Amino acid sequence: MPEMTISLHACRFFAHHGVMPQELRAGNEFEVDLQVTYIPVNPLSDDLAGTISYADLYEIVRIEMQQPRQLLETVAASIAGRIRQLYPMVTSGAVSITKLTPPIRSFTGTATVTYKF
Repeated sequence: MPEMTISLHACRFFAHHGVMPQELRAGNEFEVDLQVTYIPVNPLSDDLAGTISYADLYEIVRIEMQQPRQLLETVAASIAGRIRQLYPMVTSGAVSITKLTPPIRSFTGTATVTYKF
């Protein structure tokens, strides 16, 4: 059975996720990567109805990123759950959320959580 993968890369958001009260109040910059693999109805069809719109996937990510949460793990799992709910043809996927400036003393990198589904 052929599969198709749709990916969104480096989607930037300003959101209010974090354990520290300051993070929830001030917010932070995040980057989201998403991969969704599914079985297409007819891969030779040029009809959007037979696929998953990457614009719709982006909208799911955008809405979930607007919901303040303490854990990036929760945000990633919520994105995956919404995708699974709306698109039962999805066979697997992964969502990575990167906090671009994590509040870790003397740390100069980024922090990423990846949820595979």
